[in-house]
Amino acid sequence: MIELSKKDILDGIDQQYSREKPADPGAEIDICLAFDRNFVPHAAVTLVSAAKASKIPSKIKVHVLHAGDLGADEQAALEKLSPALSIRWHEVDSERFVSLPDNRDHVSLATYLRLFIPETLRGVASRVIYLDCDTIVTDDLAHLWAVDMKGAAIAAAPDEGGGTQAQRLELTEGTFYFNAGVLLFNLEAIDPVEFGSRAQSVVSERLAKLELQDQDILNLMFAGQVHRLHLRWNANTRLYTPNDLEPAYGPVEAREAVTAPGILHFTDRRKPWNTNCNHPLRELYWTLRNETPWRESKPQRVRRRIEELVRDRLSKSRKAVKIAR
Repeated sequence: MIELSKKDILDGIDQQYSREKPADPGAEIDICLAFDRNFVPHAAVTLVSAAKASKIPSKIKVHVLHAGDLGADEQAALEKLSPALSIRWHEVDSERFVSLPDNRDHVSLATYLRLFIPETLRGVASRVIYLDCDTIVTDDLAHLWAVDMKGAAIAAAPDEGGGTQAQRLELTEGTFYFNAGVLLFNLEAIDPVEFGSRAQSVVSERLAKLELQDQDILNLMFAGQVHRLHLRWNANTRLYTPNDLEPAYGPVEAREAVTAPGILHFTDRRKPWNTNCNHPLRELYWTLRNETPWRESKPQRVRRRIEELVRDRLSKSRKAVKIAR
């Protein structure tokens, strides 16, 4: 086992944030978020982190898919987060996914919004980076944007329980199960009509197997056809906390992702905005959130830190990140 201190990891992330921005503005980048009203503050954190990490922030175009429940004031506040970000709003009829499985109490039906990316953004962008709203971008998305997808329709990183989930879905041997919280869509390689038809077929044929909702749907739709991203572009919670699942990656890739994450993903149900979160880097979320209109008041911040201090002393949370060699 090796140990890495939280300070070492955070110092590395800070260096990625503070790298000098080049004079060449580079290519435009399209990113997409999909969320309901409950996730507006968390979406703000994801957006602020993307702008902060980018060397060419003025070139980030943000597409937000929503079901019409966002207020005008909330949209205006998000649009003012940073002059670096240009936001376009795309409403999806919520009636189109109300019949889909709603079997996880910490995940809303808005999770299915990402399934409408191909039809919504086809002709608007050639490719798009999709980000869950429990992610924090810690390195320039231009590196992810430039990935050669080798003709694949989707690129994604392996899941923290990929081995376990692949067996559950009875995927063929050698097919890796990916996490759908960070996706790179090659929209020019996707026929929206065919995509929708395949999604409907998966739901009708494998409904009883869809424990992880849209993530299972996408894995069944694109089994064996996904370009594999390095784990650092979706550094999951169980890299930093105990993992009782069989992951779809090895210790070398895990070590690289932990030490230099490109995108942190709080995959556990214990999110950084919950008091029971045991992620060692949870404070980074609050650092960024306090740069938004949804910042904490001083009394709220003091109370949260006292609760965290008590919890840490009474729990088995580790002070260092341990990774198997």
